Order: sequence, then structure tokens, then C-alpha cells
Amino acid sequence: MKKLLLLLLPFYIQAQDVAIGHWKDYLSYNSASYIAESKNKIFCVANSGLFYIDKNDETINRLSKITGLSDIGIKQVAFSNDLNILIITYKNCNVDLLKNNQVINISDIKRKEITGVKEINNITIRKGIAYLSTSIGLILVDLENEEIKDTYSVGDANGTYVINGCAFLGDSIITATPQGLFYANVNHQNLSDYNSWSAFQTQTNEETYDNIVFGNGTINGDYSHEIKSIHYNNDALITTKFDKVGIAKNDGTYNEISHLKFENILYALNDDENIIWVADSVNGILKFSNLEYQESFIPSGPVRNEIYSLEYEENKLYHCHGGHANFGTNSLINNGVSIKNNYDDWINYDRYKLGNARDILEVAVNNGVEYYASWYHGIPQMKDGELVIKHGHQNTNGVLDTCWYSNNRIRISDIKFDSDGNMWALSSEVNHPLVLKTKENNWYAYSMNQNQVSLFFDDLLIDSYNQKWGVIGRGNGLFVYDDNGTYDNINDDQYKLLNTNIGHGNLPSNQTYCLAEDLDGEIWVGTDRGVTVFYDPAAIFSSYNFDAQQILITEGSYGQYLLSEERVKCIAVDGANRKWIGTEKSGIFLLSEDGLQQILHFTENNSPLYSNNIVDVAINHENGEVFIGTSKGLISYRSDATIGAVKQAETHVFPNPVKENYTGVITISKLVTNANVKITDVGGNLVFETIANGGQAIWDGTNKNKTRVSTGVYLVFSTDKYGEEKVVSKILFIK
Repeated sequence: MKKLLLLLLPFYIQAQDVAIGHWKDYLSYNSASYIAESKNKIFCVANSGLFYIDKNDETINRLSKITGLSDIGIKQVAFSNDLNILIITYKNCNVDLLKNNQVINISDIKRKEITGVKEINNITIRKGIAYLSTSIGLILVDLENEEIKDTYSVGDANGTYVINGCAFLGDSIITATPQGLFYANVNHQNLSDYNSWSAFQTQTNEETYDNIVFGNGTINGDYSHEIKSIHYNNDALITTKFDKVGIAKNDGTYNEISHLKFENILYALNDDENIIWVADSVNGILKFSNLEYQESFIPSGPVRNEIYSLEYEENKLYHCHGGHANFGTNSLINNGVSIKNNYDDWINYDRYKLGNARDILEVAVNNGVEYYASWYHGIPQMKDGELVIKHGHQNTNGVLDTCWYSNNRIRISDIKFDSDGNMWALSSEVNHPLVLKTKENNWYAYSMNQNQVSLFFDDLLIDSYNQKWGVIGRGNGLFVYDDNGTYDNINDDQYKLLNTNIGHGNLPSNQTYCLAEDLDGEIWVGTDRGVTVFYDPAAIFSSYNFDAQQILITEGSYGQYLLSEERVKCIAVDGANRKWIGTEKSGIFLLSEDGLQQILHFTENNSPLYSNNIVDVAINHENGEVFIGTSKGLISYRSDATIGAVKQAETHVFPNPVKENYTGVITISKLVTNANVKITDVGGNLVFETIANGGQAIWDGTNKNKTRVSTGVYLVFSTDKYGEEKVVSKILFIK
């Protein structure tokens, strides 16, 4: 059993920058599925995440691994009013208790090895015991002693029945199973023996019960496919169907709520003030007072957790939701792209907003104009939230060609702008896959003499020499294309297909996933056998050796190529030229500029990461926030590196003043790149010295003896690469 302190983060805190070294939650909360009530809170499970609404001021607070929960993938919650404890069950059968501002993890069920399905289906609380209806029996959790008390088995000689729910009628405990209802005396000494249970004779046991509750003096069962949920509390039996809520009171009155916002109801609850709360998988949690709609609650976030790519462009984060099955069958995702601004407000452009374009894989932005790569419908162009045009076969004079087997499918995998403002794109299963739209709106397409059948592309990169690099899908290496700056003349163009052969790229594997150019112009490539680097990309079309080299990590007499056992799915370069490397199974690494040193390594076990499968990474170079897309959702980490300024101007210090109760680091940002930073007192005595990570330096508020400095004003000096030193800021320190 593990105990952790629970951190409560109000919604308004979410919209602020977190401190360096801290994490931030960007999960989706659109799809509400379950609700529980405490005295002052309404808890809501949404998209397998959890938040609560404070009933007094209606503020929204998120709960996640960042705030102390032990896991991700929440299924249900229930609250014990007697003990003031919230129990949380997860899809993987993990269990958390929220008690006295602590999280107590009970992982026994999760860790139990069984053959077959293992699921927790429902929670029923009675006299300080949480009865968990599971696929392996009825498991009792003692909430006060924070332990599993017992396991009851209902079944026959052939095995244990799946238990979907349970209820209490006098001294009897009644369980709902696919084989019908079974009961036993709750005080029986051996309920782990299936012989102690009998068929509930008042029922026919011909129905399959998904759940049962005791309410209005009788046992009520969820045995119809039309019923989404049943719940009884505060003298009301609440039954939901996909588009309506039924409320049966103890006094015999019955009311029904229908509303246009009901698109797919999954649960509803009547609170202690007779307010009806409805969980809808499309419209979040909805509040009804006196049977009239009041408002809906959805924490700001992306429309869904699934991520194909992340891009941070022009002070916005673009979270693309499209997909395909290894470049084959379309995922047919209609949710398009979710976009976050610097105030953490999110909007979504769905298929219809994007001109009927599905499966959005990537985005490129130029002066506020957005171009989206659709793996089905070409390139929609947006500005200020409105569709300008959807570029396709007809309005590009056939340059955006359709797939060889289809007259309407245009599969764009990536889009990038070059330094002159021209747009480049990659189109799959066509004869001319490299596409150009000039800033004058002229369209061109280029061939590399490849068979268009099963010719798939992924990432596109334009390097400092204006060479176009592309990932060829399904284990076919890379290409590099040089148009020589003459877009309308293909006679002087050059291209090379790079593979594992010496003199032709020397890739460690043809299974490539990603490309990144670092601040020195080197091209880093992620493969299923780790990382390799093209240190001299300018030599690609020369007679000199240009082959990629793997980075050898040595420890004593032992050596191994960098991450050679990992599938590297994404690479991002921060303001200090360090590399953030995302892997498929081992989380994310932060490596030094040359890749020889591991600075950080985050996994789902040692950090709030939702999954070790990293899909993509993007960086806000202004504040160092690293957006990490995992297979289970989006999270960010505040790094200590930003892009440096070319010329030293006004800096930013946070916090300033530094108050006596502040224990975090002090950040000095907007410095010139890799500046030498000195901090002195007003008498000129050196207190601290460091080198900026890109454009940002940090100070822990101590002197050279590692003691906290005294109250006073401290001067910040910055020296650029030319040796010019100047005072760039003053810090007021209060001890």
C-alpha cells in the first residue's frame, strides 16, 4: 500500500505557467461517464480522467497523476459520507482511496495474476466497506483500515460468475450476474464458498443484469439494453436511457427529463439538494434544477485524448487527432484538430469545419494561415477560424493527385514551410509525391521515380540548406530532395534515397519514424534501433562521406549505441540544443547537446507520465514548456531551457520579488543564447554564476556556500559571446 499527498489544483491555476520541473495536465474531459457526490462536491469521471465541481462556487478542480493519483484510466468513483472517503477504481483494476488529503493506493487486485478477464464493474458502499463487483468475485475493501477484507465467490462447480453489481435488502446481500440474481445472508461466515449463495426466488433469472440497486422499497435491476444506468440516493431512483432521465421518488411521483443536449447519456445522479447531474459522453456533465437545464461543465482541454501529432506554432499548440493503420486503412476520425492558446483556452476544428476533411495528421502555420494535412481529403486552409479553401485535385490543376486506385482520396502526411514562405507537402501513393505551393500560389509536384503502389510517407523536414527530407513509410528509409531553388525546372534537381548501405546513408535500420534538425544544422533520425545523426547534411549531394553515425555510449570497457534497443518515435530540440527523445516503450529522455549524457528520463513509474508510449513532442520555446503526447493523452513538463535572444534586451525574472515563503527556483529568461550569468549583491560581491540553457538561467536563491541569501537587492549581469557584459535585471530578495 502506498500513500501520497493529494495536491488540489483549481481550474484557474491550470491556465497559469507552472514552475520549472513541474507538470501540467492537458487531458480531454468532454466525455462524461460517471458521477459521485460528497457533501460539497460533485465528482465526474470523463474520458477516463477525474474532476470535481465545488457546489459552493462551481469551480472546477482536476485530479490526475500530477495531483497525486496513482494511475490513469479511471472507471468509477464512489463516496462514503460516514468516513469522508472517495474510492476510485481504474480500468486496470487499480484502486485509490482519497482520505484526509492523501491518496492511498491499494493495488492488490491489479497485481493479482489470473487467466481471463479481470474487471471492476461497480462499487457499492455499506457500513465502511466498499463492495467491488468484479469479474473474479465480490471483493470487499475496508475503507477505514485501507485494506482488502475479503472476497466472496458466487458461482457453481464450473467456476465463479462475473458479478456486475450488488445491493442490500435487510440482512441479505444480493448480487447481479449474467446468470441472474443470487443472494446470501450478509452475516454468513463463509461467503467465499459458492454453496452459501442461492438464486433470488422473486426473480426469473432469465435476464442478464448489468447492475442492481435497492430503492423505493424494492430491488431494481438494469436488465434492458435500453437502460444505460440506474442509481438510488436521496430518496430517488434515477434511470437513464441514451436520451432521457427518469426520476422515481419515494412518494410515488415520477418525472422524466429530455433535452437537446442529451446525445448519449451514460449516468445520472440526484444530489442532496434535488439537483439532477447528468453525464453525457458528448456534452460533459449537465446540471438540472427543478427539472430545468441550468448549465454544463467541461474542463477546458482537447476534444479527445488520441494524438497523432503535436505542433507548437505562432504561440498555439496544435493537437491533431487523425490516424491510419500503418499507412493503410483510414481511422476515419472526424475530430480534426484541437488548438490551445497561451491562456489555455481550447477550440476544435472538426471534419465539417475543415471542409469535410477527415483524419488530420499534421499542420503548418504561416502568418496566421493554417494548412492541415488530411490523410483522405487533401489540404484544408484556414484563417481566423474560417475555411479559406480546401486544396484538392481539381483546384490545383491535378498537382494534388489522387491515389492510384481512387478518384477522390488524397493522402497528405505532412506539411512544412521553407524560409521563403513556400509550402511543401508529402502525398502518398502517387507518382509525384513531393508537392509545392509557392507564395505566389503556383503549384508544382516532383517525382523520385518510385513505384506509386504502397508508396507511403510520414514526416517532412526542410533543413538549413533548403533540402527536403522525408520519412518513407513501412520500413523504406528516407529521401532527400534538392530543387536547387528553381521550382519550375526539374532538370537541375537532385534526390537520394537513404538506406542501411554504406555510402547511401548507413542507417541502423530502414524502419525510420522521425526527423529533427538541431541548432547546429545536424539531422537527427529516430529508428526502431535508436538514434542516428547526419553530422554534415550539406555533403548529401557531394562526393564526400555524408553517412549517418550512431552515438556510442561507453561505460568502462562496455559500449552501446544510443537507445539501440528502442523504437524512437519522436525527437524535439530545445533552446539549449538538447534532445527530447520519445520512445515507444520506455518513456521520454532528455539528452545533452551531443547525446552523450542523459539529463532526464521520465517513465510512467517515476513521473506523472500517462504512458511510456510517446507519440510526439512539441516545445514552447518562449517558456520552455515541453508538450508530451502519449498514447493515453497529453501532458507537459516545464523545462529549464528556452530559445535565446540574438541581442540582449529586457529580461524577465520570476518570481520578483522573491518572498520569504518561496522555496522554488528563480528563472531569468529572455537572455542571449548561452549567456554567462552572474548575480552579485549591490556591493559587487559575486553570489552565483551559471551558463544559461539557451535563453534561460535558473538560480535557487542560495550563495556559493549554499545558504539562502539575505534580504536585499541583487544585480543580474549577462555576458554574450562577444564578451560584452551588462546589468540586465535586479532581483528583490526577502528572507
